[in-house]
Amino acid sequence: MVYLVLGGNGYLGSKIVRKLLDRGETVICTKRENSDLSRLSDCGNSIKWISSTIGAINQELEAIKIDCVVNVACNYGRQSMLYGDVIEANIEFPLKVLNKMAEYGVGRFLTIGTGLPDEFNMYSFSKKMFSEFGRFYYQKHNISFYNLKLEMFYGPDEPKDRFIPSVIDSLLQGRDVDTSIGTQKRDIIYVEDIVKAVFIVLDADLIGYYEIPVGTGEAPTISELLDYIKDKTGTLAQIHKGAYPMRDDEPDCVADTEFLKTLGEWNPTPWKEGIAYMIETMRKDR
Repeated sequence: MVYLVLGGNGYLGSKIVRKLLDRGETVICTKRENSDLSRLSDCGNSIKWISSTIGAINQELEAIKIDCVVNVACNYGRQSMLYGDVIEANIEFPLKVLNKMAEYGVGRFLTIGTGLPDEFNMYSFSKKMFSEFGRFYYQKHNISFYNLKLEMFYGPDEPKDRFIPSVIDSLLQGRDVDTSIGTQKRDIIYVEDIVKAVFIVLDADLIGYYEIPVGTGEAPTISELLDYIKDKTGTLAQIHKGAYPMRDDEPDCVADTEFLKTLGEWNPTPWKEGIAYMIETMRKDR
């Protein structure tokens, strides 16, 4: 099968691309002019890279039958108070691709969404709005649309500026960490389990519009997570909970995985096991 992957060079996207290649699929990936392709640099000509423009995508759709689009591209909106980049990355660009799919008869679209409440921030709101376009395109153009609503994920090779690896890295180096009190609950899921979930959904070959929560079904508090990390690192450094205030609207998040379990075998890594492995891997790589 032929897959078009939007955002295939990113942390999660590159893992999905590697799995597609391992399965012998044909993979076309979009990239921006300044994209970092280092995560897939060893794949050589196994991947066809094209510009992340609608013109380039249109050329591919004219030249080859694409069976499925996988959208891993996103903008979290962390660097600016303005929403323009978030709207463009999370709604406008993938919507243009979805429209081209309708034009050329591509039948399936899988997008990476979020388990955060719809109106928690512009990232979660934009993901929800795009999913509603997916519902429309299924109803009007028979494009099966799968919105995987991910919970907070982690992995030993995760960028160190993200919350969990930044805490682990600081404690391994003996540096104190300042956090909020951390009473919010979060379902945290190992990144390789997300890849498994993606392929459970793809292999199910569902027809229709689906919102599919992806997580472990368990939700420790952030405070519990921090305590476990501190214990496993064996550090003398301190975690100063309450050093800055929690946001008033911090949600508790846990995935309802019952539907995912009906599609295939779903036994995600328990969070303590995954975090312990992550700590030991980061310790060895220091």
